[in-house]
Amino acid sequence: MRTQERTADRRRPTARTAPGTALAAAALAGLVLLGTAAPASAADPSAAPSASASTGTSTPAPASTPAPGQLPAEAPQSERLAAELRKDPVYISADLPRVVPRSLAPGFAAAAKRTGVPTYVLVLPDADRTTLAQVHDRLGADGLYVLVGDLGNITVSAFGVDLPAESAARVVNHQVPYDAGPLVQFDAFVDKVLQDADQVDAELAEIYRDHDHETPRAYISSTDRQNQNLLLGLAVVVLPGLLLALGLRLSRRRGGDRTPAPAPSRTVLLGKQPAVTLTKDAEKPKTGPKTGPKPKAPAVKRPQPGRPGQSGRSAGAAPAPLRVGVLVATLLATVAAAIGVVLAAPAVFPQTIDDPDLSVTRADLEARITEAAAALTADGIYQDASAPNPLTTEQLAAVRQRIAELSAKTPVHLLFTSSDGDDESEGDSDTLLAQVRLRTGRDGVYVQVDPVNGYLGLVEFGPVATDVERQFSRADLRYPDRSADSDDLKLPERLNTVLDEVAAAQPTGRTGNSAEGSDLPELRSNKLPPLFSSDFGPGLFLGALLLGVLVLLGWAAIAAAQAVLRARRAAADAPPSATPPVTGPRRLAARPTVRQLRSWAAEDAGDLAVRLATVDQDAPGRARAWDCLDAAELLLGEDGGRTADPSDLAAAVALARAGTDALTGRPAPLLCRTNPLHGAADGGKAPFWFASVDLGPKSARVCPDCRGAFRSSGADRTAADLAARRAEADERLLRVPDPDGRGSTVWHEAGQVLPAALDGLDALILRARESASVQ
Repeated sequence: MRTQERTADRRRPTARTAPGTALAAAALAGLVLLGTAAPASAADPSAAPSASASTGTSTPAPASTPAPGQLPAEAPQSERLAAELRKDPVYISADLPRVVPRSLAPGFAAAAKRTGVPTYVLVLPDADRTTLAQVHDRLGADGLYVLVGDLGNITVSAFGVDLPAESAARVVNHQVPYDAGPLVQFDAFVDKVLQDADQVDAELAEIYRDHDHETPRAYISSTDRQNQNLLLGLAVVVLPGLLLALGLRLSRRRGGDRTPAPAPSRTVLLGKQPAVTLTKDAEKPKTGPKTGPKPKAPAVKRPQPGRPGQSGRSAGAAPAPLRVGVLVATLLATVAAAIGVVLAAPAVFPQTIDDPDLSVTRADLEARITEAAAALTADGIYQDASAPNPLTTEQLAAVRQRIAELSAKTPVHLLFTSSDGDDESEGDSDTLLAQVRLRTGRDGVYVQVDPVNGYLGLVEFGPVATDVERQFSRADLRYPDRSADSDDLKLPERLNTVLDEVAAAQPTGRTGNSAEGSDLPELRSNKLPPLFSSDFGPGLFLGALLLGVLVLLGWAAIAAAQAVLRARRAAADAPPSATPPVTGPRRLAARPTVRQLRSWAAEDAGDLAVRLATVDQDAPGRARAWDCLDAAELLLGEDGGRTADPSDLAAAVALARAGTDALTGRPAPLLCRTNPLHGAADGGKAPFWFASVDLGPKSARVCPDCRGAFRSSGADRTAADLAARRAEADERLLRVPDPDGRGSTVWHEAGQVLPAALDGLDALILRARESASVQ
């Protein structure tokens, strides 16, 4: 039998039967009433002997006579609990009225009857399986003994009954949420204990196999409700906002794009290139093939093509009208989404309380106060039935002796009971002692001793105050010393020191504490904050920010997709020969002749003019390409560069090359430092040694070809000497032939226009216009 196995494993200080136990308990009570010092710890295995409080006298004071039906403070915890179970098979501690009020006793009793066997229920804040065995020995009755903790955890021992009690308790402790409440936990245990034993054992084995099993909570907290309100604020703004943005996008009529107006044409004649007609407003008039000299362009400001505000960019048509039907549907969907969030919130977040809805009465809150006041009035010492005995019989007798000696000077009242945030005072020892003082009507020093946590509380009540409370605080006796690893709370020694402080207290002349005005804290409402409150406002603000970010991201994605589609459509629609293929830098010669420069300038400028004639008005880089072509034409002059200076021809080649790069997606704010004819300086910074060969500054940049050549030649190596670096730089450095053809000059010293390329393409364009007297 299960009962025999459990009872055989329990330790007892002496062998005895159940009738012998009852006889020993009766004898012990008689000895205590006679004032003897017989140790009661032998009758209770849980009462371990500890150091006795020294009193300075060997004659113990006789115990006061307890109230009828009340056990003396010397009685062990198991005997006190057994006495309570004799009155009622369900005992609920009065220590946690805000979590497990005594008004739940009928519910526990009704559930206990469903087991079909004698069931004894103890609802205690702190106890273990040993307590059940001791209570069974004291009570002397077989049955199902159940211990329910403050969090609802079930501990059970079966004596003389064959039920799967232990397995059922373990299953329930794993399956029922800990915050469901002790009564719900006990109801679930009764349901489980009535099932077949094999079925319960199989369910327990399945739980042990599932190592990741986690019991969900039954209730949410106020913090969870705040998070829900924050989420509702986001949903109320983001969901309707996205629908509105999408509907506005879909309501725009297609085919309403702007149609560029035709622009005046312009013919560019460069060298022997065929006449090419370009569209550009307010530029040179359209001409045919060149037949003779043309008048010099006047020095007037010419409008720049492709820039905002100029006539070269055609005005677009009015925005396309919206689809009224789509717009109305969008507005209706937006309003419906907002209303849907509001109406769905109570169904998605239905919970309204954060713990079991308990009906705690005033009698529940004052139950322990009433018990303590009655015990202090009859005995002078209150020993909580649900708390273990912190002192042995000898130590308690010594404490009684000292209290009797102090009674003439200052009455001392002792309360051995625990404190917790869920008790009637919410863990405030001063409030608890004041309430007890109001019930007893007796002045004196009230001392609370927490047998579980070792906490001591002291309050003095009387017409004249003494310095006992100040001495108590100075002695640092409120909390046990945790500096050592020992778990000994040293309650006898600390209590003895407290009594020493009471004995040494001196009047201060101030009015004492009367305990008036120390009301118990009000019961906390367990209702959660309503929906659409607390963090709902911040949720709206965050939702607006999030909506803005999402709309911007969506607009950017749509714009990028449209740009890609337009580019692909334009490439597919363009004639195969309309745009010459883009090539890399073709002018790599570091020492070109005048004939080469003139040929390159005419060819590159003509190619750029053809490209500009075929690209779209809004094509990227078109405005920069027009600037480059315009500056190159000014340098070449009306004769196509036949009489131009060689340095101007080189500048024209660099400008035409930069314009082509701008159309092909390679804008060139800077040109290659070694040879501006190479184009964009997008190969990175110039080598660190450029300054040593007078090609600085450090901010200079070169093209990819030059950068690769310097690296492959070894000039970038730390061991390379200055002569090798200078030779490598001279090999790639552009030298422009002199006008007389007898020599050459480094490009950054040649002429008036070309050196401006050191400061970038914009400076080169500006210098070219200034040289032609064009503002």
